[in-house]
Amino acid sequence: MPNKCPTINQIAYTEPMHTVPVYQTEQIRQIEEYLFSLDPKPNLMESAGKAVADLAIQVAPTHARSALVIVGPGNNGGDGYVTARHLKHANFRVAVLAPLNKNQTSPDAVSALEKWESAGGTVQSTLSNEDSYDLIIDGLFGIGLKRNLSVALEELVKHINSLPATIISIDIPSGLSADTGNVMGCCIRAHHTVTFLGYKVGLHTGLGPDYSGTIHFSDLNMGPVPPPDNHGYLIGNEVLNNVLTPRAKSSHKGTHGQLVIIGGSEGLVGAAVLSGRAAIKLGAGRVLMGFVDAASPSIDWMQPEIMMRKASELIQLDSTTCIAIGPGLGVSNVAYDILTKILALPIPIILDADALNLIAQHPALVTLTNNRDNPTVLTPHPGEAARLLDCSVREIQANRVQATLTLASKFNAEVVLKGVGSVCAFPDGNWFINTTGNPGMASAGMGDVLTGIIGAFIAQGAYSHTALLAAVHLQGLAADQLSNDGCGPIGMTASETIDAARIIFNKQRNANVAPLV
Repeated sequence: MPNKCPTINQIAYTEPMHTVPVYQTEQIRQIEEYLFSLDPKPNLMESAGKAVADLAIQVAPTHARSALVIVGPGNNGGDGYVTARHLKHANFRVAVLAPLNKNQTSPDAVSALEKWESAGGTVQSTLSNEDSYDLIIDGLFGIGLKRNLSVALEELVKHINSLPATIISIDIPSGLSADTGNVMGCCIRAHHTVTFLGYKVGLHTGLGPDYSGTIHFSDLNMGPVPPPDNHGYLIGNEVLNNVLTPRAKSSHKGTHGQLVIIGGSEGLVGAAVLSGRAAIKLGAGRVLMGFVDAASPSIDWMQPEIMMRKASELIQLDSTTCIAIGPGLGVSNVAYDILTKILALPIPIILDADALNLIAQHPALVTLTNNRDNPTVLTPHPGEAARLLDCSVREIQANRVQATLTLASKFNAEVVLKGVGSVCAFPDGNWFINTTGNPGMASAGMGDVLTGIIGAFIAQGAYSHTALLAAVHLQGLAADQLSNDGCGPIGMTASETIDAARIIFNKQRNANVAPLV
């Protein structure tokens, strides 16, 4: 929902660009049904197998001349037979393994098997430990897998993962849930995944990024197709354009908003400091920091531009355009009273860390949050999300998209569930998965920095949903840049992502935004 605070900048913000849909299995099936209804019916299997073979040839080691193609009983296995045939024609020594049996369950797969055999190919049911391969093509199971692999197949998958070969999965790594990113007992760990017709949720969140390797997309030469009813998208770089506003030469610090950050109880002052530093460096005109700790510092000598006060002094200021509360807040009675007052304010609010823990503990705060008319942003990690929904972390991680949608609905809020493939969801049912970031972000303070960036964007006048998407994406980009520069992933700190984010943001702004005249 749009902010109900005064417009800060001279240019209006636009809605986020929904350019890259991400689908669940049911929606992919709808796309397939539409394509199968065409006359003439397209040969999707032939196109898929050719796409995989082309990629395999492209990414194969220079010396590579041998390939193992593992096929299952469904259409994924049929794609594998087509891949095997094309690799054989490219002069690869190709072995096809059908560990279940070679009886296919669809006419297209039967046809693919017959063409493979007509080309001189054979099918084996077991794998010799003495055989070695340069390439392994995983066509065992596709997006339809709904149960854990059998013990025998788990052993096969573990063996495949141990081999010194480049592994390419067809559509999705076998053993990975296409809808959740959960591992079904055991999973192929691919170096590359070629996915078809649409991106799958499971490739981008949960454990998916650990097993999918580099993801390649093919539309199977179908071009645009009528999309199914869909509310999910991948966050793309274009979202940053919605917060890249030109600044008038006559602008001043008041033009770019005032952000108040409340937190910093005893021993946890650093969390609020990180949020404040991120906010000031990502463009907020003024940043005021209110500490719960009575012995808190009166100045940040590393960032003296931030104004520091007692939390009670900052609860309601007429010029404040956004409040973030939670970093290092604690769960004391004092913190509870402050949060209660802030939830009643008619401005955008970001709730992080202990603010979320307080809400989880007190039903009255749930009611206050749910009844707010102005934008509310929640930034839980899985543990905080579990407390908010009164369930286990395992249940949250079992379906990250659904958990985030539930949070958005329950609290009438815009939510990011942090973690690999961070999920953002809104009360209108739209949801997004972020694809930037790396394991270097698994360190203290990253969430505090994210809160500060979100707050900076909202304070400057961005719609809260736009600010959330842009901030999540930008921080991941910053972490990726640091990793590329050798500052991560090992030892990457939250503080370092602030400066990296500022550089990326300004470079994109300078390249895409004309100044106001």
